Amino acid sequence: MEETLFSLQQYKMTKQKDETLQKIQKQKLAQYQSDFKQFRVFCDEHLLKLDFESLELYLHHLITQQQVRLSTFNRRLAGVKYWLVHEYGFQFVSEHDMSIKLLRSLYNQEEYLRLKPMRGKRAEKQSDVLRLIDRYDTDKKSDIRKRAICLVNLITANRPSEMVRLKVSDFDLENRTVQIMMVKQGEMKEKRLTLECVQAIRKYIATCELLPEDYFVGAADKWGNHTSRQISEVSYNQAIQSWLGFAPYTFRKTQITAMYQKGADIPTIAKQSGHKSHQTIMEHYIKLESDDVDNYL
Repeated sequence: MEETLFSLQQYKMTKQKDETLQKIQKQKLAQYQSDFKQFRVFCDEHLLKLDFESLELYLHHLITQQQVRLSTFNRRLAGVKYWLVHEYGFQFVSEHDMSIKLLRSLYNQEEYLRLKPMRGKRAEKQSDVLRLIDRYDTDKKSDIRKRAICLVNLITANRPSEMVRLKVSDFDLENRTVQIMMVKQGEMKEKRLTLECVQAIRKYIATCELLPEDYFVGAADKWGNHTSRQISEVSYNQAIQSWLGFAPYTFRKTQITAMYQKGADIPTIAKQSGHKSHQTIMEHYIKLESDDVDNYL
């Protein structure tokens, strides 16, 4: 009897686990659907099968004919590979990876070298961004909310995906820290807050009567009345754009640049920004001027 109960319990747990994994896989497939769709259109137009040989032709076409940027190339490749493996059962081997590596090396050639640099949002002066945020330093409920959200986004250098997932319980205001859900890395990471930021958060929580399980950003009407639900990244982007006139990623680049200009080393910047790769920070966020180099010659 006990053995039967154990088998039944194991079956239920296994079923729940499988359902969870299937849900994650469906989310990933949906995430990469548009990238795979473009590959499928390419195959249909050229009467090709959905296989690795066709992927090679597609990637070559992206570089030589469409002349897409390296970042776009990498994203399309990731999407198509995921679909081929998880939806069509294709197995990638070392020879395939080597072939893709050779194709990607085309970006090192003079003809395609200009497609290699990443173009992101430019950094603003931190002092200018803070002045824009301080326009909302009023006693209006809606302004109190806007100022707190903007300060948190600036100081933490969070991505939009991290801001919309923040909950009030993630903050430890006594110790001026916040736990950030790093969706990209699949982990929680502690970041520091300034005293000004902490004060703005306290005022927001008290004014809008936020509870620990409430979403920090959430949704709100024009009067600032808060509703605890996770809004989309698109909605968050639109909100920041309407409040300050730029996209949320400007916060991230501005803060990283400001920390570097104040003398922070790359590991310190990586700790606050949540980057795993120090190289990514140097290539895409830190712009060295000629004078910076001259100072060390």
